[in-house]
Amino acid sequence: MNAALVYAVAALAAAATLYGAIRFFGQRAQGADAEAEESRLEVLSRTPIGLGGSLVVVRFEGRRILLGVTRGQWTALADLGRVAAGPNPGSISVIDAELNRAFMADRLRRGRKGS
Repeated sequence: MNAALVYAVAALAAAATLYGAIRFFGQRAQGADAEAEESRLEVLSRTPIGLGGSLVVVRFEGRRILLGVTRGQWTALADLGRVAAGPNPGSISVIDAELNRAFMADRLRRGRKGS
C-alpha cells in the first residue's frame, strides 16, 4: 500500500473527528448557556433578623422562595409562587406582604380563619 494514501486517509479521519468534536461540544455549550439563564438564582430582597440571621426572598426558575438564613444554614420557609408584576422587589414591604400572605395561607391550610 502506498504511504501517501495511508497518510491521506489518516488526515481525513483526523479532520472528520475534529469536525465532529467541534460540533458536539459547540452544541453542548450553547445548551448550557440557555440552561444557566433559566436556573439563575437572583436575590430579590434581604432583611436582617436578630444577630446573624436574615430573611431572604430569592427568584429561582421563575418562582419566589422565602429563605431563613443563619451563619450555619439556609432554610426554605415558603414557596411564594410565580413572580407577579408589582412593587419594587427590593423594598422591605414586599417581605412583610409575602410573610403575611404565607401566614394567612398557613392558617387557611390548618382550617383556621384569618382575622
